[in-house]
Amino acid sequence: MGNTFSTLKKEYTCTSPEKAHQVIKELFGSIAPLPFWLSHVTMIQNAVFDTSPDYKILFPDCIFYQGQLFLKLIYASHQLRNFPPISASSLTWNQIIESRDKEFSIEPASDKCIFNLIDYAPKQLSHDEILDPSSFLRKFFKRRKLKGWIKRWNSFREMATFSFSVVDGDELEFLKDFTYFLKLTEASYLIHARYSPIQNY
Repeated sequence: MGNTFSTLKKEYTCTSPEKAHQVIKELFGSIAPLPFWLSHVTMIQNAVFDTSPDYKILFPDCIFYQGQLFLKLIYASHQLRNFPPISASSLTWNQIIESRDKEFSIEPASDKCIFNLIDYAPKQLSHDEILDPSSFLRKFFKRRKLKGWIKRWNSFREMATFSFSVVDGDELEFLKDFTYFLKLTEASYLIHARYSPIQNY
């Protein structure tokens, strides 16, 4: 497959906020929407904990292809730690959802629009983190350095291929790290929705 659990891939590194927005545009705009990425992180989490994971669902896309592409988001998020917060009084759906997303338009709500809004609303981030997602990213990279998180994600991807659970005794640590990956996904998306310099998908 030409696909490994290697720790660092030079082509995935990200050197500026502008490049980070390009990566997020690619991942969430061209490849798949936000709910897709959240569901794949959760699928890998479940496989790590499950003693009999469903490999028909996990292989090859979830663990190998999308799982490896998720490394791009980790690298990109490292460049998104210094964006300003917004106030609760100014919070609108346009600050939560990428308004250029192909899935829907944030207009007078149709039933379909309402369901999409719910799918895209952050569910892992706290109220304060929704207003200031960069603060969570700073917390994320204080918990582990960039290279440590890359290694951790690749370790989870590899564990998801095992036919047994390896988390005995470490459940809380594993759950916290998976929660952090879900929060990273939401936080990066929120910053992109608010501050992306890219005008069109």
